[in-house]
Amino acid sequence: MKLLQVILIVLVIYVSVRLILKYYGASIIKWLGKKAMQRMSRSFEKRSGMSTDDLFNQQQGSNTNQKKVNNPKEKKTVGEYVDFEEID
Repeated sequence: MKLLQVILIVLVIYVSVRLILKYYGASIIKWLGKKAMQRMSRSFEKRSGMSTDDLFNQQQGSNTNQKKVNNPKEKKTVGEYVDFEEID
Protein backbone atom coordinates (compact mmCIF):
# COMPACT_ATOMS: atom_id res chain seq x y z
CA MET A 1 0.00 0.00 0.00
CA LYS A 2 2.83 2.41 0.87
CA LEU A 3 4.58 1.65 -2.41
CA LEU A 4 1.42 2.49 -4.32
CA GLN A 5 1.11 5.82 -2.47
CA VAL A 6 4.74 6.74 -3.25
CA ILE A 7 4.31 5.87 -6.92
CA LEU A 8 1.09 7.88 -7.06
CA ILE A 9 2.72 10.94 -5.41
CA VAL A 10 5.70 10.80 -7.76
CA LEU A 11 3.36 10.49 -10.74
CA VAL A 12 1.24 13.47 -9.63
CA ILE A 13 4.34 15.61 -9.10
CA TYR A 14 5.74 14.62 -12.50
CA VAL A 15 2.50 15.40 -14.33
CA SER A 16 2.02 18.72 -12.53
CA VAL A 17 5.58 19.84 -13.33
CA ARG A 18 5.07 18.91 -16.98
CA LEU A 19 1.82 20.89 -17.15
CA ILE A 20 3.35 23.93 -15.46
CA LEU A 21 6.30 23.90 -17.85
CA LYS A 22 3.99 23.42 -20.84
CA TYR A 23 1.87 26.47 -20.07
CA TYR A 24 4.30 28.75 -18.23
CA GLY A 25 7.66 27.56 -19.58
CA ALA A 26 8.24 30.50 -21.91
CA SER A 27 7.48 33.08 -19.25
CA ILE A 28 9.71 31.28 -16.75
CA ILE A 29 12.59 31.29 -19.24
CA LYS A 30 12.06 35.01 -19.94
CA TRP A 31 12.07 35.73 -16.21
CA LEU A 32 15.26 33.72 -15.70
CA GLY A 33 16.88 35.57 -18.61
CA LYS A 34 16.00 38.95 -17.08
CA LYS A 35 17.42 37.92 -13.72
CA ALA A 36 20.65 36.71 -15.34
CA MET A 37 21.00 40.02 -17.22
CA GLN A 38 20.46 41.97 -14.01
CA ARG A 39 23.15 39.95 -12.22
CA MET A 40 25.59 40.44 -15.08
CA SER A 41 24.82 44.15 -15.18
CA ARG A 42 25.40 44.49 -11.43
CA SER A 43 28.72 42.65 -11.62
CA PHE A 44 29.79 44.83 -14.57
CA GLU A 45 28.86 47.97 -12.64
CA LYS A 46 30.78 46.73 -9.63
CA ARG A 47 33.91 46.03 -11.66
CA SER A 48 33.86 49.14 -13.84
CA GLY A 49 32.65 51.63 -11.27
CA MET A 50 29.97 52.92 -13.64
CA SER A 51 26.34 52.09 -13.95
CA THR A 52 24.93 50.91 -17.25
CA ASP A 53 22.75 54.05 -17.32
CA ASP A 54 25.94 56.16 -17.26
CA LEU A 55 27.35 54.15 -20.15
CA PHE A 56 24.13 54.57 -22.12
CA ASN A 57 24.13 58.32 -21.47
CA GLN A 58 27.75 58.60 -22.61
CA GLN A 59 26.91 56.82 -25.83
CA GLN A 60 23.99 59.17 -26.42
CA GLY A 61 26.10 62.25 -25.63
CA SER A 62 23.71 63.59 -23.01
CA ASN A 63 26.22 63.14 -20.20
CA THR A 64 28.52 65.95 -21.32
CA ASN A 65 26.93 68.62 -19.13
CA GLN A 66 27.06 66.61 -15.94
CA LYS A 67 30.12 66.58 -13.71
CA LYS A 68 31.40 63.21 -12.71
CA VAL A 69 32.55 62.87 -9.14
CA ASN A 70 35.70 60.80 -8.78
CA ASN A 71 36.15 59.13 -5.46
CA PRO A 72 39.79 58.10 -5.33
CA LYS A 73 40.53 55.06 -3.27
CA GLU A 74 42.50 55.52 -0.10
CA LYS A 75 46.18 54.85 -0.44
CA LYS A 76 47.41 52.67 2.34
CA THR A 77 50.84 53.54 3.62
CA VAL A 78 52.59 50.41 4.72
CA GLY A 79 55.88 51.98 5.76
CA GLU A 80 58.66 54.11 4.42
CA TYR A 81 61.02 53.14 1.63
CA VAL A 82 64.62 52.35 2.65
CA ASP A 83 67.34 52.25 -0.01
CA PHE A 84 70.07 49.77 0.90
CA GLU A 85 73.60 49.86 -0.43
CA GLU A 86 75.57 46.73 -1.17
CA ILE A 87 78.74 46.17 0.81
CA ASP A 88 81.55 44.18 -0.87
